[in-house]
Amino acid sequence: MALILMAAYTNYRRDPRVKREAEAIIEAGHQVVFLAKYQAGEPDDETIAGVRVKKLHGITNDKTSAASYIIDYAIFFFAIFSHLIVRPKRYDLIHINNMPDFLVLATWPARIFGVPVVHDVHDLMPEIYMEKFGKSESHWLIKILKLQERWSAQFASAVLTVEERLRGILSLRGIRPEKIHVLMNLPDDRIFTMRKAAPDNGERFVMVYHGTLANRLGLDIAIRAVAKAVSQVPKLEFRIIGAGEEREKLIALRDELGLQQQVTFSDGVVPVERIPALIADADIGLIPLRISSGTDIMLPTKLLEYVAMGIPCTVPRTQTITRYFDSSMVMFFEAENPDSLAAAMVELYRKPQDRLALATAADQRFGQIYCWKQHKKVYTGLVERLLGNKRISAA
Repeated sequence: MALILMAAYTNYRRDPRVKREAEAIIEAGHQVVFLAKYQAGEPDDETIAGVRVKKLHGITNDKTSAASYIIDYAIFFFAIFSHLIVRPKRYDLIHINNMPDFLVLATWPARIFGVPVVHDVHDLMPEIYMEKFGKSESHWLIKILKLQERWSAQFASAVLTVEERLRGILSLRGIRPEKIHVLMNLPDDRIFTMRKAAPDNGERFVMVYHGTLANRLGLDIAIRAVAKAVSQVPKLEFRIIGAGEEREKLIALRDELGLQQQVTFSDGVVPVERIPALIADADIGLIPLRISSGTDIMLPTKLLEYVAMGIPCTVPRTQTITRYFDSSMVMFFEAENPDSLAAAMVELYRKPQDRLALATAADQRFGQIYCWKQHKKVYTGLVERLLGNKRISAA
């Protein structure tokens, strides 16, 4: 049995990827200590599904500038470093999740003693910052972010990322391809399971979105599309489940368009375990994201969760989505075009047989091929190899 340290600048309870990974390690017979970001109202130290989760304090959660993020990242960095400097050989393996990438460098007290380190790249940090703060690729901050991305990956024993396109981009930025392993963001099949039958909502037509409320994800586009479709779909209902920086703007837009009866918001973040119950009666799932350098490389986890439950989806044509899905599996609409999205809503409302066909094809050609129960072996196998290499080196 190995003792493994995992860390991520995230709320552990609300981050499905890190929870899946940590619980996979527990299932493999090892112990896990997880360092996460403290959230108000949560205990500093708790055990969740066998994972010991310790919360590290930083500055306020309401960060609006690149500088405030970097300061909080630095605090988190030194907290990890301090945890390791006291007993650098305590852990058999360390797994660090980005963002930021440079968190992995905080593990050097253990790394110099031969402890293997996994660097998990959830998102490409340069692309996220270009999008979030309106920086160009030539901006000095983006150049620094690309540099720390490359250094962090070179420092680690192995690199994980979420999709083959990200693997290709990281390789082009100077990281050896053989060092990069793809662990897709597949839904936990203990939580997201196929519903028994398509919903019978009577005259209601239920659409859902769950996840972060951010500008790049296009919820304002979806709300405007609802305003255009509602005259043709009289009992339309659009549920927005989640929280984020755009929440108040989205509520204001809904009220401005007079859609209080059609568009509803959850009270805030909903634990992932509760999501299936809130979307089980959905007629369609919406993925209204804007197209940018960051979103074009995403394979949205919520799309895969809808597929796992048999919920048909309407999505924009991004390069990554179209690698896995075609028009027999999802209904495409023109990105950032409320008229196009509204037309897709109306067509799916009028053609329930098409909704069933899309859900069936998506399950058969994606859901039954890519499942976490099997795919997690990519991760657990990598961990066992790194632990084995460490034992060989020690001997």
